[in-house]
Order: sequence, then structure tokens, then C-alpha cells
Amino acid sequence: MFTQEPLIPAGKENLFHLAPIPVFMKVFNDHSLHDEVYDFGLNSLSERQKLMGQELPERYDENRQEQYKDTGYLKDAWVEDTERNAIGSRYWVPPNDFLTLKHKGIEIINDRIKSNFLYLVDSLGFSHNKNPEITESWAQYYDPYSGRGHNQHSHSRWHPNEEPAIGFSGGYYLSDGEPVKDHPYSGAFAFHIRGLSYFLRPKKGMLIIWPNDIVHSVKPFYGKKHRCVINFNIQLNDD
Repeated sequence: MFTQEPLIPAGKENLFHLAPIPVFMKVFNDHSLHDEVYDFGLNSLSERQKLMGQELPERYDENRQEQYKDTGYLKDAWVEDTERNAIGSRYWVPPNDFLTLKHKGIEIINDRIKSNFLYLVDSLGFSHNKNPEITESWAQYYDPYSGRGHNQHSHSRWHPNEEPAIGFSGGYYLSDGEPVKDHPYSGAFAFHIRGLSYFLRPKKGMLIIWPNDIVHSVKPFYGKKHRCVINFNIQLNDD
């Protein structure tokens, strides 16, 4: 992802940001809506759907390895475009398409995601036809006791020719799961850029959107109840 200008003013004289990474973040506080959608997903998704994309960071995930079926990625040698390598697991599970389910609260969350995505894109100076598309969505329920998270990965397409011109990813947290207080990294979300980890502590009602090629991760989660986040990929259509 790129900005229209190479240097962005930093708010001080003669100081600029070079190629900054645009991130949108906002916390919505109408928690009765979040609780309603949380309960809906908890009762309607299968156990496998709730686990979609979760891993056991820093541990060998035996169940995941037993179920993995190679789809042609385990080669001894290969060549590919190095500009936007898709980082992370090739363990594919069909998205549960949570944001397509019929529910009034989900419709509201859809509108929030799309309108704030357009706000972000407009702020970057791109011209477009105001036709955003959520191409994939999947709600995850993190068990409070099993220590699941997600290793470093990006949402770049597995094949470079599938990359959208303007593609972002994001998450909307229905519950933070009340992470244990004595473990500061419990469920922490991190961006990994230029050898540093930039940590964010998810909050109930938080919407965050970032360019889909940025590497990120989720630390093992331990808490009082299930943490729930709706993940999504979003792009602009040409139509």
C-alpha cells in the first residue's frame, strides 16, 4: 500500500514521515450491540468455524498438522515475486463469512467497516467510486484457557496477480475476553515492521483497519471468557 505523496508532514517544521503506514482505529461503545452479535455468533457457528485461523503460537500444533492437506505449496525449489510475499500458514479453512449472515447488528457493523474504510481511503487521496467490497470475513472465538493466538502473517494474496490495487484487512472486536492481568502479552495484537513489534491491546468495540500486506500476529490468549473478533479483508471495486 502506498500514499499519494512520498513525504507526509509530521506536524513540526521541516519534519516528515517517509512512506507512512496508514492505520484506522476507533472504539465504539454501544456494547449492547456487541453483546447481541457475540451471543448470535457463539450460538450459530460450529466449533470448527469458531477456531478459523487460530494457531498455537510457539508450540507444535499436532491437530493442525494432521489435518493439513498440501495444495501445491510444499516445493523443493520455486520462484515468485518478492515484493509482496504472502507471509504465514497455508492451512486453509473456508471463512465462515460472518459478515454475510442475516442479523441487524451485523448489518450495522458492516456499515461501520465500509464507511470508515472509505474515510481512510479518502484521507490517503485516492480517487474511487465509493464501492467497497468485503471479500472475506471470519469471526473467531478464542477459548480463554487453551492459549491460542496467531503466528506472524500477512493477508497478501497467495498469488501476486490476485492482489487488489487498494486492499486492506481489519478486525472488529465484539469482546476482549477480559485477559488475565498478570500476563501483559495475553492476546496482544502486534504489527511487525523493520525489526520491531508494535503492540496494541484489543478493546471491546474496537475497529482497526490496515494495509493487507503488513505482517501482524496475535499472542496466546488467556482470559475470563471467550474473546471474539470479526476479521475481514476489504477492497475497492472498479464497478
